[in-house]
Amino acid sequence: SVIKGVLGIVQGQESATCINYTILALIPKVTNPSLLSQFRPISLCNVFCKISSKIITNHLKFILPDIISEEKSAFIPGR
Repeated sequence: SVIKGVLGIVQGQESATCINYTILALIPKVTNPSLLSQFRPISLCNVFCKISSKIITNHLKFILPDIISEEKSAFIPGR
């Protein structure tokens, strides 16, 4: 569901409002847990935002040198 949501955002098919959602996952502390206290909750608060922004950043990396002028050298690696 994370991959589907991120691809929907990046491809413009889905609204970015789902970025504000939090995914809770329960990681077992022991083998074959039987009580809720035997799980460790992990919250994935900004997973959609982080993955989507990383994908968009990687796509923009190739066109930024053509868009940003020489005076703005801090934004382009190697300048």
